[in-house]
Parts: sequence; C-alpha cells; structure tokens
Amino acid sequence: MRIMKHISASLQWVLFIISGNLVAPIAIASAYGLEGTDAMLFIQRTLFVLSVAGLLQVLFGHKLPIHEGPAGLWWGVFTLYASLGVTLFGSTTETLQVLQFSLLLSGVLSILLSIFGIVEKLAAYFTSTVMGIYLLLLVVQLSGAFFNGMLGLTYTQDGTIHSTIALISLAVMGLAFYLNTVPRLKQYSMMICICFGWVLFALFDLTTPIAHTTDLFTIPTLFAFGPPIIEWSMVPTVFLVTLLLMTNMLASVRIMESVLKSKNEKVDNISIKKAGFFTGVGQLIGGLFSAVGPVPISGAAGFVAANNIPSRIPFIIASVIIIGCSLLSPVTAFFATLPSSVGFAAIFPIFAGMLGLAIQELDRVHDRNTLYKTVGIPLFAGIGIMFVPSTAFGSLSPVLSSLLSNGLVFGTVIAIIFEVVRSRGTS
Repeated sequence: MRIMKHISASLQWVLFIISGNLVAPIAIASAYGLEGTDAMLFIQRTLFVLSVAGLLQVLFGHKLPIHEGPAGLWWGVFTLYASLGVTLFGSTTETLQVLQFSLLLSGVLSILLSIFGIVEKLAAYFTSTVMGIYLLLLVVQLSGAFFNGMLGLTYTQDGTIHSTIALISLAVMGLAFYLNTVPRLKQYSMMICICFGWVLFALFDLTTPIAHTTDLFTIPTLFAFGPPIIEWSMVPTVFLVTLLLMTNMLASVRIMESVLKSKNEKVDNISIKKAGFFTGVGQLIGGLFSAVGPVPISGAAGFVAANNIPSRIPFIIASVIIIGCSLLSPVTAFFATLPSSVGFAAIFPIFAGMLGLAIQELDRVHDRNTLYKTVGIPLFAGIGIMFVPSTAFGSLSPVLSSLLSNGLVFGTVIAIIFEVVRSRGTS
C-alpha cells in the first residue's frame, strides 16, 4: 500500500514539475529563434538541469522536497538580451555564449557567498513579515500569468480571449476544486485534471503536433551554443541576479520549512550554507549544459500543503523519472505538447492556497503595529511595478532593469531593507 502511495505521489510530482517548467524554455527558445530540433534540445537540457539540481538539493543541500524551476530572474535576463544581445555581442549565438559565461560566473559567486557565510547572514532577515510579503507578491505576480494562460491569450494572434480554451480551463479548474474536497481523490487531482484537460484539447483539435525526433536517446551536450564568451560588462548584472537568486532560495526554504512543521515533520537538519552552495552548483550545471539557471520554487510548499505529500521519497523518485524522460527525445517531445492552459488550470487551487500560507506567516508576527507599518510599502511598490511594462526599463542599465522589471523581487528587497533597519534600530 505504501509503495502504491509513493508511486502515486511521485507521478503527481512529475506532472506538477513538468507543467510548471515548460513555459520558460519554450519562450526563451522562441525569443532566440530556436526552432524544431534545436528548440526541443534546449527544452531537454533545461529539464535535465532542473531535475539534477533538485536532486542534488534534496540529497545534499537543504534536503527538502522543493523542486527547481527556471529562475524568473534568468528568464528576464535571457529575454532582455534577446533584443539587446545582437547589438552588444554581435549575434544571437554569441549572446547565448555570453549568457553561458554569466551562469558559470553566478555559480562561482553563489558558492563563494555560501562558503563565507554571507547567505546565512541574509537568512536572519527572512522573518515571518518578509515571508508573508513575499508570498503575497508571488500570488499576485503569478495570477496574471495564470489567467493569460487559462483564457488562451497566448493562442490568439491579436491577444483576445480564446473562448473554447477559456471554457476548457474553467472545466478543468472546477474539477480541480471539486477533487480537492474529496479526501480519496484529492491526492490524484492533478493527474486527473491534466489528463481530462489534455483529452479535451485533443477533442477540439487544439493540441500542438509532437515534434519529430530522429534519436531515441540524447545525452545533453556541453556548451551546446559553443564555448562561453567572457564578457566582464556582465559582472554587475550577474552579481545582482545572484544575490536575488539567494533571496528566492531562502524564501522557498523558509516557506517549505513552515509547511513541514505544520505537518509535524522533522526539519532540524536544514543547512542554509549547503543550500546556497548547491544553488551555485545548479547555476554551474545550467551554464555547462546551455540551459536556464535553476532556483528552488516556492510553489512546492503549496503543492505539499495541498496534496499532503511531505515525504522526500516521492520527490526523489519524480526527479529521477524526469531525468530519465529528459534523456529520451520522444518522451520530451510528447511532454512539450502539454497545453499550458491545462497545466495552469490544474494547479490553480494549489497556488490560490498559497494566499492562505501568506496570511499564516503574517499571523505569526506578534507586534501588529510594526507589521501594519511594514507591509504597506513593499506590497504597494512591488505590485505597482508589476503593472509597468518591462519595455519601460529598456533604457536603464541591465542591473537596474533586472531589479525593476520583477515586482516580486523589488517588493521583497524593500521588505528585507525594512527588516534590516528595524532589527538594527532595536538592537
């Protein structure tokens, strides 16, 4: 019985990880003009890197069931340089070679920050107030992507609602909420919803054709875009991105720690230094295999809380399965056809539930007056930045653009600054 439970939980993890990790590499491949086999190989390498990074973390790093996903910061940097890179570096290929160097440099910086204890000092400022603000901003930022996907805006040329996709998404989301109320089916809700939605997409001829692959088994290529090009002008941007990646990693670890404690799980052996070290290793692997840099995903806490899967074993099994799938070209090609709208609709209840986690974190703060004063500005600034078009920051330096184009990071940084000032004022 326990074996079947682990298998079921592992498959849930596989679908959750894949549904959330395909959008970024597909979008980046499109931005750099990668098509057909090149695009699929990029997706393959990214899935491989993300799964290996997650496996290393759960075995040797923070040792928590937190999957790695394409870092939104790196997604932003890749997208930014897709338009600037040709002017700055000569071609899209050379731009990708520069970004390989950037990932490698980020990995080295992450490891150094961890070895010298800087990450542990930063962790001290991740209080319940900061965590609550981070989760609220995360839910707000993701809500836009969720509704754009579920309404089918990415499927239409003019950016209008695709009525059929919207109705399918509504049906899948409704089924997901219903299944979450049925104790016996709750654990299988994501698998059922994704299969149900995928079948509906196929019936209405909305699925994309599976890419043709000539090889059954493909080992990820080192430096697929060519040897890294050292570009020292990238150092300031990489340094800021690395610090912000550490912020994201710490947030994900603290949130999962809170969820596991609420389920009476033992979480005493968390090492922030090791977590930071293996975050750096993940960036190095991303650079070596010409993929997107990984980061621990906060949404894993919502998944564990919603599906009651606190054990590491299903996550480890799922990571191994995805590594195997990433080496099999036909399997990767098949999963790449998963409709993003279905994925968003199936996991909607999980991410909606993260709003509850945010409120729980804020409820832990005893000094309510300080809380009320602290929460407003980071939320107002972070949410406000989300409504500013990312193109508005195109004239700024890449360092500032990376910070200001991400409302989640911008608001969280302000919250951390407030926490630093408050802690020094009381000491």
